[in-house]
Amino acid sequence: MRLTKMRIRLGRGSEAPELSVKQAGQIIVVFALMLTSLIGLVGLAIDVTYAWRNGLQVQRAADAAAMAGVVYLPGDLGSGEAKAGVVAAENGYTSGVVSGCAGGDCRKMQVTITTQVPTTFVRLFGINSWTITRTARAAYVLPVPMGSPLSYLGVGCFVLKTGTPPPCNTTGTGQSGITTAGTSGGTSLSSLGAFGAVITKGGNQQNGDAYLPANNGGYSPANNVLYDSSGYFYTVYLPAGGDIKLFDPGFCAMGGNGAGGSYGTGDHWIDGGNTGSSHAVSTYYMLWNTNNTPMIPSSWTHMTALDSGATYANQYGYDAANGSNPGGATSGCPAWHDNWVSFASGLTAGTYELQVTTSNPADSSTNTSTNAENMFAIEATGTGSTVYGYDKMAIYNNLMATGVLQQFYLAKVDAASGAGKTMTIDLFDVGDSTAGYIQILSPDGGSPTIAGFSYATYNYDASGERVSPGNCVNGASDSCTGGPGRTKITVNSGSTSFNNTWIEITIPLPTSYGSTGLWQGGWWQVQYNTTAGNDTTTWSVNVNGNPVHLIP
Repeated sequence: MRLTKMRIRLGRGSEAPELSVKQAGQIIVVFALMLTSLIGLVGLAIDVTYAWRNGLQVQRAADAAAMAGVVYLPGDLGSGEAKAGVVAAENGYTSGVVSGCAGGDCRKMQVTITTQVPTTFVRLFGINSWTITRTARAAYVLPVPMGSPLSYLGVGCFVLKTGTPPPCNTTGTGQSGITTAGTSGGTSLSSLGAFGAVITKGGNQQNGDAYLPANNGGYSPANNVLYDSSGYFYTVYLPAGGDIKLFDPGFCAMGGNGAGGSYGTGDHWIDGGNTGSSHAVSTYYMLWNTNNTPMIPSSWTHMTALDSGATYANQYGYDAANGSNPGGATSGCPAWHDNWVSFASGLTAGTYELQVTTSNPADSSTNTSTNAENMFAIEATGTGSTVYGYDKMAIYNNLMATGVLQQFYLAKVDAASGAGKTMTIDLFDVGDSTAGYIQILSPDGGSPTIAGFSYATYNYDASGERVSPGNCVNGASDSCTGGPGRTKITVNSGSTSFNNTWIEITIPLPTSYGSTGLWQGGWWQVQYNTTAGNDTTTWSVNVNGNPVHLIP
């Protein structure tokens, strides 16, 4: 029998090619192999996409863990690491989590999460899982320290009622201040230029305390929309433990010293009103242990240091015996007048917050009909201890002289916190004196130098919304706004240009900030050149940006 080769015609027409059965079989084999490879490639793409999506989830979990843990740094790394682990577990990662200080800098936290992502299709090639590792770093910028780099804050020019007033008109730390034992004896504390200040709840914001007075008499709105019953907080850092002392914590009205201020620390009735025993003045000092979590107030512990027999612990009241003599007789003032009081002793190492307010936490009616201003100072004892303003603070300068440049510690901004960012300085009700000017001194480069800036004025309406230009009154030598390159703000004669008005000073910090050194580690100063007078102002300094943020 003769076999005939079978041919298969493809297509139509006489010219259509023909394939043998052998050739057709080869095509099927090739197609099967290509199909297997194609399926493998599709499977690989699916598995890679799945791994990529899981990588995003791992990164988000690491980001959340780092931001949650960094708020415990630098004081409590252990709690920070524990919190990072809890947040990672909440996002599904209970193992493979490593956290700690980023590059040895314990103001930054690094969290690394490693996990296995199972595969599906590429198992055909022996790959059962992908290893995914993602790292996040977070930084924590605490509120800018304000007012003092030293172990004490709120020490101004102290003038006794009797005797020759000490020379309070020299520059900077050369000003005479007070001593740790009161008016005589003990260790001398040089003046920082101003005392800590609070105005009673019944006072008016326009007198310089932006937050504690509930009123805004003479201006619209009539109430103070910024009123904050919690008052001011001062950070006390005790790296080796120690004590806290207060100087003249209560109110005792003193007469004027003939040089534009008041004797002692400067306690005084405002506008000459509300004197007498029916208008007692109370100031409340409350101590909190932050438990090394300064940005988590819910974790703070209230510590009762003193109870003077008042309605709330840690109160220093006004002695009614002096109420009929606001001219300054000291005979009616308690023992703490013009003296240091031991407020808290034997404290363990840590960071504490001293809260100062004239609003009674137990009775909101206290001080509502009283208009007075109380001055005080704070000292921390113990190796390496420091005291500084937290977020905002009010100060009172009770003696100034013609042509004298007076520098005040404003705020500390180190290179890590400030380089490449923008600093804003908010000053309230500055320059309530006769003609002069205000300047800002930068620490960049290792010595204080006059900084250039821009500024604008603002205030708040009845709904609490910020409005410009506030209550600013244009004067002959300055305006309500100042563009880039300004080096001073002129305080016009008449004391009204910036009365009851906020001035926001904006200073961009270059990426090279601090690279050639910072004076006293980064302390900025505000410099006054004014004629005689006294001034109560409120300060707030911030480095723009979220305090807790991710970093490269």
